[in-house]
Amino acid sequence: MELALGGAAFLSFFAGFPASALLLRCGLSASQRFSPRAALALSSLAALCACASALLARGGLRAASPASRLSMTAGSFMGGTLGRALLLMTASRLSGSYELLRIQAIPLLLLCVLSLVPAQRLPARHLADHYAALPYWAFLCGMTDGFFGAGGMTLLSPFMLGTIVRRRDRPTALMLLLCACAQGGALALTLAAGAAQVFPGRMLFAVGAGAAMGVWAAEADKKRGAASIGLRIALKAYLIIAALSGLEQAFLS
Repeated sequence: MELALGGAAFLSFFAGFPASALLLRCGLSASQRFSPRAALALSSLAALCACASALLARGGLRAASPASRLSMTAGSFMGGTLGRALLLMTASRLSGSYELLRIQAIPLLLLCVLSLVPAQRLPARHLADHYAALPYWAFLCGMTDGFFGAGGMTLLSPFMLGTIVRRRDRPTALMLLLCACAQGGALALTLAAGAAQVFPGRMLFAVGAGAAMGVWAAEADKKRGAASIGLRIALKAYLIIAALSGLEQAFLS
């Protein structure tokens, strides 16, 4: 099981941001071996490890802009914490996993579809308002990460590309930092509230290590051959299939 989870985390993050955490989250839930809350917890841990690993691969926190770092990271951390608090309060009022899946299934499918939309240029005339609103947007994206265990980077990435179109599977260092802060706040609240799921240590290590190695492999894969491109396309097709499977489980089971 640990090897399978490590391999799943590796492939998910090798597929590239911003779909990576969503791919793991939906894939684990679609396998029917994990409850929605278990899949959410594991995707949160994987996203935290992957973003920290990607930051290290790019030179650490120096890669993120100091001027925008404080307000946006604080907003993202608070958003992740609040999103996880809302999740725990919601889950405590539900009788089972399928109720939680019904709440999350359609938004997760929409996030999966959005993660596959190509990046667009932002008109220069909108840049001032765009940058002024980023701390608030980081808070909302952090809430998404906290409540769903994934998806914050999908919402954040179109608003942090500026006038230059970047590859969405190679996000900026600030985006990685914001995602790590959101997932860190969510996991910290889960532990502090005593609501952490009990997973074997080997399983947690396999998921974290697999996600970190997937990011390093993606960073090293600068010149993508046909096999690499084909694998990424197959993984992203599986993302939609897994999201649709979750939708089917939620409303037809």
